[in-house]
Amino acid sequence: MAISELSALASQPLTDWWQPHQLNESVCWHLAIGPLSLYLERTASEWLVAHQRHPDDESLHCVSFQPLDERPLDMTFQRYVFRQAPLVFRLQPCLMDRPVVVKTRQPVFIPPGESICFFISTPLCVRLLLGNDLDTQEWPIVRLSDTWFGPSTRVGELCYAAKTHARHALSEIPLRPHRAVTQITLHNHDKKMLSIDKVSLPVQLLSLFQRDDHTLWTEAVTLEHHAEQPLAKFRIERTVVNDAGASKRIATPRQTLEKHALIRAFTGIFGD
Repeated sequence: MAISELSALASQPLTDWWQPHQLNESVCWHLAIGPLSLYLERTASEWLVAHQRHPDDESLHCVSFQPLDERPLDMTFQRYVFRQAPLVFRLQPCLMDRPVVVKTRQPVFIPPGESICFFISTPLCVRLLLGNDLDTQEWPIVRLSDTWFGPSTRVGELCYAAKTHARHALSEIPLRPHRAVTQITLHNHDKKMLSIDKVSLPVQLLSLFQRDDHTLWTEAVTLEHHAEQPLAKFRIERTVVNDAGASKRIATPRQTLEKHALIRAFTGIFGD
């Protein structure tokens, strides 16, 4: 993998920001990926690292790598000490460590025997890797709220609550450098109407892929609802999207999927 020049990646909305870079000694760099800012400086024997998170607004949906005149004095830097500090660093994008709950734009009703396709965009985490992929720190790019997903306080699981909505068309989703897109197909095998207002996506079970257009995706997933069962059959597909072009896996799942997995995928699932 080629080592990129940081100066070539200034203020771009979409770019392969996860490529390795070499940092000149005693120069502090500000790296912004969406609303997350990282400050990195290398000396002969140490790396200094600090981070800051901004509100997730549209003006920050780009990638920017810029040198600073001096290290910010109002920030606390973590110090990583070496006999000889490695020259190269890499930012590793990865998916969140818990399921992400996303609302549909409005309640969705799926008749018996029918299916529907959604696209969901979920924010990423970033790992800082030094030298030969020494793992140092990890940060969520967007701070998501915790939410309990289940029918009661005793039944369910702790998830993250996303602020975006599930969309029917990919064209409705802004493609951003700090988010991954997942295509979800829902099948209703029940004899009753299936009503959905929220979907829980277990991103910790998915891989992360880059496409030629610099966008990040997971595998497509399929959810099957059967006969008033509270859990849905969950299947990970072999492609990232139905019309997928070239893609390359850049991060493996955090957790291994069990065969014939059942997950708690929906709320408000039963209609008349």
